[in-house]
Amino acid sequence: MIKRIRLMSHTVADDRCAAAWRAAATAALSAPPDVRPVRAAACTTLPDVLPDPRFDAIGLEWFADAAHLARFASWLASPHGAAASQALSGAVEPGSGHIIVAREHSLRGADWLERRWREGGAKLKHMAIARRAEGLTPAEFSDLWRNRAGRVGAVPIPEQARGRAYVQNHPLPKAGADWAYDAVNEVYFDDLDGLRTRIAWFAEHFDGVGEDDLVGESWFVAVREEAL
Repeated sequence: MIKRIRLMSHTVADDRCAAAWRAAATAALSAPPDVRPVRAAACTTLPDVLPDPRFDAIGLEWFADAAHLARFASWLASPHGAAASQALSGAVEPGSGHIIVAREHSLRGADWLERRWREGGAKLKHMAIARRAEGLTPAEFSDLWRNRAGRVGAVPIPEQARGRAYVQNHPLPKAGADWAYDAVNEVYFDDLDGLRTRIAWFAEHFDGVGEDDLVGESWFVAVREEAL
C-alpha cells in the first residue's frame, strides 16, 4: 500500500484550525470513486501529552498503487480538486507543509490494524519523524531501519511500550531531490496510559539525536488519529 503523508503547522492554535484541518482531510474523499484514497485519516497532535510537537496535524491517505496515486494527483490539480483543497485556506502557515509519499510496512499488529480500520473511530498513536544519518543513502537507511524494528540501538523496547501495532513508512524513490524526511513511523495504543508509558520509556532511553549510524535527527509526536 502506498501512503501520502501530509505534515502541517497551524497559523493559530484554536478550534478553527482543527475544524479546517478535518474538512481538508475529508475533502480527499470527495474525489471520484476510482480516484479517491482507499482510506484517509486525520491526526491531531496532543501537546498536553507530548509538548512542543514539530507539527500540529498529520494527514494520511492510502492508495492501492502508483497509478492510483497518479490519478489522485491529477484530480488535485483539476478545478474540483483545487476547490476541495481550499478548506485549509487561512488555517495553515504558508510554506509549513511537507508531503511524503511512502510505502507502508505493517511490522506488528496486522490483525489489530485490520479491526481498527473496519471499526473506524479514533485511536492514539506515538509517531516518529526522522532524517537519516549522514553518509547513508535512502536505500541503506531503509534496510537498516526495518532490520532494527523493536529496539533502540542494542536495547529492546519492552512489551509495555510496544503498543498494539507498529507501522513503518518508507519514502519512495524521488527523482531530483530528497524528501524532507526519511522515515515516519506509527505505534498504536488503546488508551492514554499505554501511550504515556512509551513516551516515558523513550524519554529515558533515547536522547532525541538518534543512533549515530542510523538516524541523524528525529522528532516524536503524540496524536489522536480519526478514521474518515
